[in-house]
Amino acid sequence: MSTNLQTEKIDHGSFDQVILGIAHELNNPNTFVRLNATNLKKMLWLLRPCLEEYEQNHPGEKLGPYPMDELRTKINQQIEGILNATVRIIVVADKLKQCTSESLEQVSPISMRDIIQDMLREHAFIMQDKVEVETDLPADEPCQIIGFRLQMEQAVSVLITNAVDAIGEQHKEGDAVTGRLRIKLAMDKNLVTLSIGDNGCGIDKKNLAKVFTPYFSTKPQGVGDGMGLPICRSIIDRHGGTITLDSEPGTGTEVQIVLPHNRSE
Repeated sequence: MSTNLQTEKIDHGSFDQVILGIAHELNNPNTFVRLNATNLKKMLWLLRPCLEEYEQNHPGEKLGPYPMDELRTKINQQIEGILNATVRIIVVADKLKQCTSESLEQVSPISMRDIIQDMLREHAFIMQDKVEVETDLPADEPCQIIGFRLQMEQAVSVLITNAVDAIGEQHKEGDAVTGRLRIKLAMDKNLVTLSIGDNGCGIDKKNLAKVFTPYFSTKPQGVGDGMGLPICRSIIDRHGGTITLDSEPGTGTEVQIVLPHNRSE
């Protein structure tokens, strides 16, 4: 990799307000979406006898490309998908609230190895067949730190999601080159080191210095909100660690996190 960026300390008080504001803004429209999706599900159930009668009276008829029975199933699946997504948003908003300074009072021993394995399982749906995952995790060492589990899950989640998005930008469906996500975890003396790399689109040098700036995003409009890496940096900083980022356009990006092993409060 050609370019390196190391983070600086940030104003936690101001950042806490940003995080809480984002969580609030997520929950408000999400409540509206969840309520309306639930109502749509009820309405579809009330319409079911009418739709079944119409189907019996008009056998083989389609609405657009869909037969009536298939259309009913697809509508229900779409509504369930919306409801499931609202649950995920609630979880994300709750995790964001945990990324404030006060939440660090609730620290406990956590295994970075377990967090990585859990986050890979949680993000399997966005990787599907387009990303090969290569892991190098110590089998007999949990790489334990002292901290707040939800915060570290959020940090790892951000990095995995960014890597998958970058791979999607670089390697389109049908390309001969396969997207690869590389995750390595190691412990040396009193330090736990996590490296997450990809062979995605990489980051231009002119943008590299801005990636930890709140609301700055290199992703297409509507895809990224520019808060993922700033939140990640805040979490790592609060846990007494450092985060560095190497990137080369067209080659990929590697992020390295170094945390103190069994850090005491």
